[in-house]
Amino acid sequence: MKSRVLLSTVIFLSIIFLPSYGQKAEKGKNRITIKGTVLDASKKAVSGAYVFVDGYGIGVITDENGKFKVRSDGSARDILVAAPGTGFAMKPAEEKLEFILSNPTEAIPDFAMKYIDDNKAKAEKSKPKKMNTYTDIYQMIRHEVPGVLVNGRSIVVQQPNSFFGGTTPLFVVNGVRVTSIDYINPQEVKSIQLLKGSYANIYGDEGANGVISITLISGGDRK
Repeated sequence: MKSRVLLSTVIFLSIIFLPSYGQKAEKGKNRITIKGTVLDASKKAVSGAYVFVDGYGIGVITDENGKFKVRSDGSARDILVAAPGTGFAMKPAEEKLEFILSNPTEAIPDFAMKYIDDNKAKAEKSKPKKMNTYTDIYQMIRHEVPGVLVNGRSIVVQQPNSFFGGTTPLFVVNGVRVTSIDYINPQEVKSIQLLKGSYANIYGDEGANGVISITLISGGDRK
């Protein structure tokens, strides 16, 4: 009788705990880099198109060649790109994607337009003339990005519930992870923002401490 009870207990615990270990291993195994290209109806590259993952804006826009790159832990389902005046398109998440924005009159989804408008408003507040007043990128972050502490070249995201008081963020420039932002001239910055929580989840474990996303002025912005 005792042996049957012991056997039943072992089986019960195996059912509860073994699947969770398998899921963790699978999650790490499925991490991928999603690369995409965005073109208009005439197959010309669309720069400055906004990229959304499962309905969330992630602070990534296409470069001058219409390309973007994001990391996923394998949970991403849909990738949507939108460019006001050009259109939008959505596809299931895959490692390589090509989007054709062929209907500029088609209404961009409300959640995407709100995100785009909010980001344009933030960029409008950060005019190049204002950027000229900053001597380096760290001084700019100190004044333009709420929720961070800047000491020299050290940047820490404030975490009210953290015993240590803060954490070091991931830096992303034009959608690409970088280890240093020393080279960035404040006059070349189009927008800068701190991503936290669900907005930073697309960067996986690296984004757990927050992401400082910087978009630089492109050739088209200078026209």
